[in-house]
Amino acid sequence: MEVGARTHVGKVRPTNEDGYLIRNGLLAVADGMGGHRAGEVASGTALAVLREYPFGRGQPAAELAAAVQAAHARVRELAHRDADLRGMGTTLTAALVAEGLLHVAHVGDSRLYLWRDGRLHQLTADHSVAAELARAGHIDEATARRHPHRHVLTRALGIDAELEVDLAEVPLEPGDGLLLCTDGLSSLADDGEMLGVLEKAATAQAAADALVELALARGGTDNVTVVVARLD
Repeated sequence: MEVGARTHVGKVRPTNEDGYLIRNGLLAVADGMGGHRAGEVASGTALAVLREYPFGRGQPAAELAAAVQAAHARVRELAHRDADLRGMGTTLTAALVAEGLLHVAHVGDSRLYLWRDGRLHQLTADHSVAAELARAGHIDEATARRHPHRHVLTRALGIDAELEVDLAEVPLEPGDGLLLCTDGLSSLADDGEMLGVLEKAATAQAAADALVELALARGGTDNVTVVVARLD
């Protein structure tokens, strides 16, 4: 699997609260939130737990779900111990490739796309107020992209005592590609534009770099993180 990744603070935010993880067949992105650098701590902590989790001893899907719950518990533990970190949280979108299957675990509004046969398929659902309204049929997708609550999360790792994680399993095919990104990209570029970049890039790293540059060219209003993988 060929993988490329890049994260950038953007042009507006003073610090980068995004992060990413590449560990063998495990890919993840996280977008933290919280005051006084707490968002950076939340995303970094969640990714560190996944980095250190002992995968390979059981079923991949169950291990991935357990790793995300362990990350949630660790973020909550740190917030409980340090008043400066109270209320911190993070999105977390993780993809584990194992034995021809893609195992997905997702919380928040970062995204995972499957790139197959010239099309981009969003595999995750945004956990935001605007996205929930769109799924309920109260607003359309175009309105959701402009909604004042499009960045207000309805679910995030580290916030509530119990964490509901979206889990999925997708069979992979030769030539498939994966795109993981934080909303610093998806809020500024639509699926067609992202697909165009993926189709033109010669390598996974070139694609990741070009997607970040696209977000920056659109104003870079948020931190932006991109991971691109091309499967053998």
